[in-house]
Amino acid sequence: MKDLYAVLGLLHTAENEVIKAAYKALAQKYHPDKHPDKKVLFTEIMTELNHAHAVLGNIKKRKDWDASWKKYTDKQTGNVEPEADNHKNENKPQSKPKVSKHDTVLSNIASNKVDEFQMIHLYEELFGNSLTVQHGWTNHYVHKVDGKEIRYSFTELKQLIIDKLNSS
Repeated sequence: MKDLYAVLGLLHTAENEVIKAAYKALAQKYHPDKHPDKKVLFTEIMTELNHAHAVLGNIKKRKDWDASWKKYTDKQTGNVEPEADNHKNENKPQSKPKVSKHDTVLSNIASNKVDEFQMIHLYEELFGNSLTVQHGWTNHYVHKVDGKEIRYSFTELKQLIIDKLNSS
């Protein structure tokens, strides 16, 4: 499942006006008519932008998508209650769910309760690399490895942290 907020470079808490402004700015930047030499690529980008805006720009569709996204991220982070099937599990003893020492942090990340600065701090603690923030329409987070800059979007940074916490 693709994160439609990430397509527009936004946090999941973005206001409707911000969604509209982000779409408009990105549509102007990536419109295929501005890139005649790579028209196919930029048409694909515009298709993604149009889809993200069509869903997130509509209050009902956004609400439905947010609910689907929450289920998806809960499943990815292991924060899902197993579905009850009373007929199959009647005679089986109930086992305790696996508890990770990072469950609370993972839950907070999945429900967007961790802000940008907390994410940067978590990354630096987990990976031992300091990040610099490159400000722009959407921020990017950069660290250097062997003289090379590695850039992450907020969504990529978030996923790296989730993967690291799930593996430890």
